[in-house]
Amino acid sequence: MQRSHALVVSALVLVSGTAVTAHAADGDRFAGPAAHSRSAAASWCEKQGGVAQTRVPYFTGTGNKITPLGGEREMCLFTAEDGSRIMIATDTLAADRPTLAALAYVRRPDGPSSPGNPSIAYCQGINGTAMFGNKPTDGGGWGVRNETDPSKAISACMFGDGSVIDAWGLKYHQGGVIRGADLTKKFRADIPAA
Repeated sequence: MQRSHALVVSALVLVSGTAVTAHAADGDRFAGPAAHSRSAAASWCEKQGGVAQTRVPYFTGTGNKITPLGGEREMCLFTAEDGSRIMIATDTLAADRPTLAALAYVRRPDGPSSPGNPSIAYCQGINGTAMFGNKPTDGGGWGVRNETDPSKAISACMFGDGSVIDAWGLKYHQGGVIRGADLTKKFRADIPAA
């Protein structure tokens, strides 16, 4: 039975074009940042003290206009008593192996400073992107469905492996400030510090 389950998973992986590694011993665990089922990743988020939410991307540009984009992503939101927060994709938090976002959070690499938005400059300086266009005024972020306030779209840093983390939370943590929660021990994967 486990072998046929593994074959079905392998076939689905090949059809979807997603490169992941299935662990037949426990059925629902996968290796990549986008590979966990929503329920398994959301469950991990909640076990760590976060709240799993489906968020959609928004283009904000300049002014008060907000434009919903296609797609959605399940995010894990941690909020501290002081009101600060940090958001991370549930599949990034629950990945079985280190992701680039997790490594950036734990290792806190040096990055450039900028007269503009320091969170975006830091994200780009460590090979991620938080941009929603090619102009400096092109902005965006992740918000709840049907959001109308551009300030509520949370800017996120996305890396080449598809992992996603709150851009401001990442920048603040690099400077030694914890927002929302310290994620260092909340990742499912063992993240090497150096």
